[in-house]
Amino acid sequence: MFTVITQHLPLKIASLFIALILAYAVHSAGNASVVSLYVPVEIKNIPDDKVVVSPTKRSVQITIRGPSFLIGPIASSPPSLRARLPDEVRDRAIVNFQPIDLNLPRSIEVLSIEPSRMELGLEAVEQYEVPVKVMSSGHLSSGLVLEGIEVSPKKVLVRGPRSEVKKVRLIETESLDLSSLASSDEVVLKLRNANPKVVSSANTVVARIRIGNPPTERSFEALAVEVRSRGGESGVRIEPKSVSVALSGPPGVVAELDEKAIVPYVRIATRPPNPTEVAVSVDVPEGVKVVKVSPARVRISSLRGND
Repeated sequence: MFTVITQHLPLKIASLFIALILAYAVHSAGNASVVSLYVPVEIKNIPDDKVVVSPTKRSVQITIRGPSFLIGPIASSPPSLRARLPDEVRDRAIVNFQPIDLNLPRSIEVLSIEPSRMELGLEAVEQYEVPVKVMSSGHLSSGLVLEGIEVSPKKVLVRGPRSEVKKVRLIETESLDLSSLASSDEVVLKLRNANPKVVSSANTVVARIRIGNPPTERSFEALAVEVRSRGGESGVRIEPKSVSVALSGPPGVVAELDEKAIVPYVRIATRPPNPTEVAVSVDVPEGVKVVKVSPARVRISSLRGND
């Protein structure tokens, strides 16, 4: 056993000697490298109520020296320079850069940082509530009608530098393709933020789309015109006493309309001029629209004025 070990001992000693030589060569000053590169600047301890607005691009050029086997990875993936703000800041602040801000290995020497200081502009952070607007494109298939779009939430909070957040009047959604819809539906839409300096409290909203059939029309003949005034209709003559009303609305609603729910009327003063013409208004159920009143105006006269 001892003989086997002693036979390989010279080889092992030679291998160790070669390894020591290689290690020395790698770590020797003759194998050191010097490089200059740009690194991003990160500002730590920014107050919650402020944000750095200038300069918009924050970077410095550093020159470092050290063993090549360490310099290579640093050059390919530059570290951030993490600096701290002074304890008390307002709208402006001067930050001085130190080698320790780079957090590099001890064997790496920082030869220079250019610039060695930077003036930062800060601004107060504000937030506002703004409405959400659903954007759409395309058209519904023939025979379909868009009755409405409800979005939830209707408003979102936007937060950012005071000068930027005040420019935001609304937040738009991604475009809703109406041509892809065949019936009422509920879809999730992403919010589009055109200003990268402003963030919103939500990234998506839910849009509820109501789609129905085209409205239908229905006419009601000889509906009595009601006179509305503080003194009632006593002593007032109206000509004609009845009108025809054409209505429009969803097919199901229009088909079930009760004539008693449709009330033409005129509103007059206690003592209207004698005679006078007054436009006819109509009370109708919710969801129904008045298309036409015939005649649109009636003649009002006082019975006393004719006596």
